[in-house]
Amino acid sequence: MTCAKLFSGADQALCYAKYRPAYPEELYTVVLEYAGGPKTLAVDIACGSGQATAALAALYGRVVAQDGSEEQLHQAKQLPNIEYQHRDAHETGLPDQCADLVAVAQALHWFKHKEFYQEVRRILKPSGTFAAWTYSLPILNHRQHPAQALLLHLYEDVLGPYWAERRKLVEAGYRGIEPGAEHFGLVVRRELESQQEQSVDSLLGYLRSWSACATYRSQHPERLDPVLEFKMQLLDVLGARVSAVLR
Repeated sequence: MTCAKLFSGADQALCYAKYRPAYPEELYTVVLEYAGGPKTLAVDIACGSGQATAALAALYGRVVAQDGSEEQLHQAKQLPNIEYQHRDAHETGLPDQCADLVAVAQALHWFKHKEFYQEVRRILKPSGTFAAWTYSLPILNHRQHPAQALLLHLYEDVLGPYWAERRKLVEAGYRGIEPGAEHFGLVVRRELESQQEQSVDSLLGYLRSWSACATYRSQHPERLDPVLEFKMQLLDVLGARVSAVLR
């Protein structure tokens, strides 16, 4: 199954748009530390339903946001300076040296990296910046909290066989797939920690947006929804509390 198909379908795209987390302002501050040149055009590759696109539109004069799933693009937030395009990440169709920034949010692991980096280098201005970021499993309250053990059980034991092989690249924080000197003169890694309060319902929606959860449900429609089972266990652990802190 291709990356686009994993996140396509009207229900999956709606869930993705509603529950995938936005990125902290600190992340964009870090990106701008390296993208200090003109802010004319940013290109958001594999933008999904626009989790990063709107934030980039506040920083750049124009944003071209591309994704391989039309359903995801239909859910994306519309702004006057955003142009959404249904394109493959390895063939953007954009002019040479047009972009001040090329950004990839939570999608780099799906690409053919040699081909993709060549395409990024082609469309970036000589002074342009490429930024890619990822996040892995959230921490509920703290690592030793019973809720975290439930989440790990869902992630590893229940859904483990249904994750694509490339999920391991996310777990590794993209170590080993960084672009080389032949593509970019300077490659820098930064790690950030973000904390937010999230309702149980919002957490459950995020879990349902996982590609492994969608694969599990498609292969086992007769079984109990694993997120529903997790919900019952989580509420038992949390008692009367209805929110969890995610890090």
